[in-house]
Order: sequence, then structure tokens, then C-alpha cells
Amino acid sequence: MKRVWNILFSDIHQSFILIGLCLGIIVGAILAVTFRINYFGSPIWIGLVIAIIVIAYLCPKTAFIFIALIAGMLLMFFRVVNEFRGEEYIKQFYDKSVIVSGVIKGDPETEESTTKLKLTDLCFGEETKQSVSGTLFVSLGKNNKLSRGDEITLAGKMTSGFGTYSGYLYKPIIKKWKRPKPGDLIMRMRNWFADRIKSLIQEPQVNLGLSYLLGMKAGLPDDLDESLRTVGLVHIVVASGAHLSILVGVAKKIFGKISRLIGLIFSVLFILIFMCMVGWTPSILRAGIMTIISLVVWFVGRKIAAWRLILVVAAITLMFEPMFLIDLGWLLSFASYAGIMIVGPGLTKFFYGNKKPDFVGSIIITTLAATLMTLPIVLYYYGTFSLISLIANLLILPTLPWAMGLVFANGVFAGIPVIETIVAWCAERILDFHILVVDFFGGLKQFQVKIEPYQIWVFSIYVVILLSLVVVWWRKKRKINNFDVRV
Repeated sequence: MKRVWNILFSDIHQSFILIGLCLGIIVGAILAVTFRINYFGSPIWIGLVIAIIVIAYLCPKTAFIFIALIAGMLLMFFRVVNEFRGEEYIKQFYDKSVIVSGVIKGDPETEESTTKLKLTDLCFGEETKQSVSGTLFVSLGKNNKLSRGDEITLAGKMTSGFGTYSGYLYKPIIKKWKRPKPGDLIMRMRNWFADRIKSLIQEPQVNLGLSYLLGMKAGLPDDLDESLRTVGLVHIVVASGAHLSILVGVAKKIFGKISRLIGLIFSVLFILIFMCMVGWTPSILRAGIMTIISLVVWFVGRKIAAWRLILVVAAITLMFEPMFLIDLGWLLSFASYAGIMIVGPGLTKFFYGNKKPDFVGSIIITTLAATLMTLPIVLYYYGTFSLISLIANLLILPTLPWAMGLVFANGVFAGIPVIETIVAWCAERILDFHILVVDFFGGLKQFQVKIEPYQIWVFSIYVVILLSLVVVWWRKKRKINNFDVRV
């Protein structure tokens, strides 16, 4: 493993090629999605990409980073062709009655009278067996029986899609429904554990607790979900890096004492199980890959720059699903991480100099950095931003690990008299506090900034952030150089 690490990240030449390839994949995804580039479907292009990478690897010139960039772009152009072909095929059914079969992706969200779900692996017509790329958004009448991974056949009128969805079905009829056997065993284990927790904690506290612990947002009341969005706390109910860091911490503390290798193996195992429980959402996919790479870094005793890690993981996830590029969860997840890992140190240097911030200061800087990087995306999609999100984060984030731990303890101690009652009472009190904070700050509408959504100028905020980082870096480098001269 250490040899692989040295080849990929330590050797400057190979490292430049990897950076160029990843950057090319990201640029290629942007160009392909923006300009609908769909004429690189021939396998010849894959052969050309392999040849370019081999040439770049054999020639010891860092200038080949640009050739690797071209290879990455061609690779992504080839990858998106199938996605666009699927979308073009689906467009012929717009405003028509269709029969479509597919697999439910993610957990269906059931509200008072409707159940909303995502349908993938699409087959149109009753006899057609050929799968088509794309995802449909489906709104059904209330149905509590449907679950992730179920195979269903629907009949209804399809309209044009939105966002990452290729089409939309409103109130279709379920013609067939089948749950594969043995099915998703990890999801069944998750649901069993969630039912144990539900037997002890009341609603809406249990819904908030399960969204913290397992990313199960489906049960959140609409008003609470809206308040979380208004106050800028929606990230705490999205399973991501914070959840995985707690799991890794537990694994390292228990198994890391045996050996670093055992600690690595069990940490990765915990991550993969949790990812399967939550589902392969953009945010958990980003967090899982980044956490695993960080663990490998820890194991080999090396370091990797945050910007390089972001490039590599962004390229991997976009190769997995190119349309993540316009997925709000994927964008917010990367922006938040970039804020914490890149902007955060700059803010720390600005406010504290060479001193280490205390606990409260660390939370303020982390929250401020993540908020700054996600602000343009939030303004573009929603047109709203809360000026008091920092205060709400300061009140909730320090107690979030306690809330998650107590909710988990309810599932462990369910059925044990006295202990289950005490643990449930403690969990409800801390969740009550969180709901009180969210409702209070969510009701302060006068602190909301509102603009028209989908204004492209909001991304100019990133220019200001980038220039500020350059100034901080330049001042730091100048100070080091001046010190060297004096010495």
C-alpha cells in the first residue's frame, strides 16, 4: 500500500499526471453538461485516453499535466454519452401515458397524503427488458410499504423532468410491485434498529434523532425541515463527514490499539456498512471516499493537501455519476468541505495568528468557513440566506455528538427496564433543545436575506474568497522570506 501511495502522490511527475487527469475529468463534466457534448461514444476514445496516459507516464516532463488534462476530459466525454442518450430516449415520452418499470433509489419520502421516490434502471413498456439510463421523480398516493431497492411497474402520464431528473410521474398507478429476496439485508438491519429507537422516543424528536444518526430524513415534519433550511442547519440532518468521523474515532479507539492495520480495516468496514445503510447519496459518497483516503494517509504516515484530495474525490464521484455536477447535495457537500479545509485555516490565521483557537473559536471559524463557501450555491438555488445561522450552529453543533450517541444508545438498550427509560428521557431532552433552537431562529424572518434565485452573479463571491486566500498566502510567504533574510 505504501508503494502505491508513493507512485500516486509522492513522485512529482506521477502526481502531476494524476492532478491533470482529475482536473480534466471535472472540466470535462462541466463542459459536457453545459454544452451537451454527446459525440464521444466510440470505444476508440478510450483507447486514445489510455495511450495518452501511458505517454504522459513514460515521459519525465511535468508539462504532460496538460496532456493528462485532455485525457481526463475525453474520458468524461465518453462517460456522459450514455447518460445523454438515456435522456434523449426518455424525452419522446413527455406528455404521454407510459408504462415504466424500475428500481426505487434511496428511501421513499412519505408525507401526509403522498409518497415521493426516485426510480432508476428504467424500462419502458411491459415487454421491454432493455434498461435506460436516467432517473424519474415519482409522486404517488401515500404508500408506507415501498422501500429502497423494490422493483415496481407504474402506469401514468410523464412530464419533463427537473434538476437531475429525466422525467416526472404524478400520481401513477402501481401495476406491479416486487421486493427482491433476500433483498437489502443492511437496510433491513437499519430499519429494525430504527424501530427499536422509535419504540422509546416520541415524534418529532425521534424523527430528528434518526436523521442525525442514520440520515433518515423521510420522517421529518415539513415545518421542521423548512426551519432547518431557513436557519442554515440542513447539513446536520444529511449523513456526511461528521457521522463518519465519529465512526472512525470509535473504530480507532477500539481496534487501533491492536495495530494500525486492524484499525484501518475496521474503520473502512464501519464506513462501508454505514454507507450501505444510508444509501449512495452524493454527500455520503463524497464523505465516504474522502474518509477512506484520509485513513490510508494516516496508515502510511503521510499527508495530502486538502485541495488535492478534493480534486481526486470530485473526479471519482463524477465518474460514478456525472449528473452529480448539478446535484445540490453534491455541490453543498464539496463546498462545505472546501470551506472547512481550505478557507478555515486562512480565517484562523487572520483572527488568531499563530495561536490555536479555543473550542468556541474553532466552531465559529469552521461554521463561518463552511457558510462562506456554500453561500453562493444556497443563494443561487434558494435565493435566501439567514444572518443568524452562525448562532444556531454554535448552539447545536457542540451537543450533536451527544444527541447521536444517546439516540444510538436507545437502540442498544431497548427492552432493558429502567435503563431504556433513562436513556430515552435524556435523548428526548437534548432533541427538545435542538427543536427549540431551530423553531426559535427559524421564526426570526427579519434576519433572512432574500434575492431572486438563479442569479449567476452570486458566484462572484468565490472570486472575493479566492483573492482573500491569495492575500493570506502571500503575506505568510513574505513573512517567512523576511524571517529567512534576518536569520
